[in-house]
Parts: sequence; C-alpha cells; structure tokens
Amino acid sequence: MTEPDNTDAKTLIRAAEIGREAGLRYVYAGNLPGTVGEYEDTHCPACSYRLVKRRGYVIHEYNINEEGKCSKCGAKIGGIWPKNPSTVGFNGFGLPISV
Repeated sequence: MTEPDNTDAKTLIRAAEIGREAGLRYVYAGNLPGTVGEYEDTHCPACSYRLVKRRGYVIHEYNINEEGKCSKCGAKIGGIWPKNPSTVGFNGFGLPISV
C-alpha cells in the first residue's frame, strides 16, 4: 500500500487546537463522528455557547437567531443565515432545508 494512514482523532484535535490558538473562530474537526469532543460542534467565539450541534456531518441543533447572532449572548456570527431560523429543518444528511 502506498496510501497514508487515516488521520486519527488525536491529530485532528491537535490541529483544531492550533487553529484556535492562531485565532480561527469557527474550528470544526468532525470527520470522525463521536471522537473529537467539542470540535465536532460550532461554538460562539464570544461566549462558547454551542451554536450548531453535530454528529459527523449531520446537524442536530441550530442556535443562530434571525439576525445571524448567537442566541445566548447576541454576538454576530460570520455567515449567511435565514431570516427565520424556525423555517430551517434538517434532512438525514445534515443539510439545512426549508420546511
């Protein structure tokens, strides 16, 4: 075999830590579901509240309000967000869909 080994969870977590230490605000290391702890989810950079809960690539919880802000502390979250978060549903593949 000439292909490299798969990246293990310890290496993904360390890479995510390096990213945060470097100032990245939305670090995600979720390609090994259930093994990367807090790096499987997206947290608010201001208050650390969980904005998006994931299991792998499937989204289970969404806490960004209609103004694109953290629903706990009101910090602006970078991105393009729906005007009405209650209209966002999730299909079985973790992709937002309108309901």
